[in-house]
Amino acid sequence: MPPKTRKAKKEDGVEQDEEVAEEILEETKPAKLPETDKGYERKIVVAKAGSLPNSRIIKLRHPKEGCALFRISEDNFDEILAVNDGHRSFFYGESVIENGTIHVFAAYNPIFICLPYLEKIESKFVEIDEILKDEQYEDIKELAGNQRVLRTLEVICDVKDVLNVKLFRLNRQKMLEWISGKFESLKKQMESDAHKSLLDCAEAYDRHVFTFLADFLSPEFSQIVKNHLKIQEATSSENVDMSMKRRATEEDEFFEKEKPAAKKPKESIQTKKLQAASKGTKSISSFFGKNTN
Repeated sequence: MPPKTRKAKKEDGVEQDEEVAEEILEETKPAKLPETDKGYERKIVVAKAGSLPNSRIIKLRHPKEGCALFRISEDNFDEILAVNDGHRSFFYGESVIENGTIHVFAAYNPIFICLPYLEKIESKFVEIDEILKDEQYEDIKELAGNQRVLRTLEVICDVKDVLNVKLFRLNRQKMLEWISGKFESLKKQMESDAHKSLLDCAEAYDRHVFTFLADFLSPEFSQIVKNHLKIQEATSSENVDMSMKRRATEEDEFFEKEKPAAKKPKESIQTKKLQAASKGTKSISSFFGKNTN
């Protein structure tokens, strides 16, 4: 509809102007903004394409961090990482997603979740339902009923079939060999981004890579794996040599003392003339001093 124009006559122009203005304001008045609807709350998720259907979000005991959120499905098991600087929103179409947190679904091997539970009953064969149970994090039973997880556990466990029931027992040697393979694979993947100084020292590079692997292990298992991989402690040569720093500071101070004194700026001819003319005259402040006579 085209906007209305002013149709005012000279004799009653003021009244008609006001009426036309009111009509225009009424027609152009914005619609009432919708109230916040919790059903429209959305989150930004970064995940493998096509992997979200039939997924469930569960809370599990993290081997190092205490607890964490995970996404589980028949084909995927991911840790959910939240990336947020506290001051971010997103435009989506003609709306705004107020919560700017980005949730990254990062692939996570369920073996790392199961290891602390398997270690508790390492000496005997037990049904998986009896192994993966936790009164504080009951969602662990989701892993016990997931066929993909059970197939993965066979890599580090001895398995028996008793009356069509699978029994599991942790095999420490198989577990350490499996983790050693993960460590070597991680080393190869990180070579392209590692600094040359790390690559030049094999022991330092192994320590660097192990810090990433240790993020998936409990403190107890981390020490066991560290000993198995023969990760050496950092040597004194890798630390900052503070004595050299002190010597450098002292030398700097010494050179500061030895610096030649700054030369006075060269006086101009006019300045010299004024100094010569002022010889024998009293300072102006002497006229305001107390007379001692």
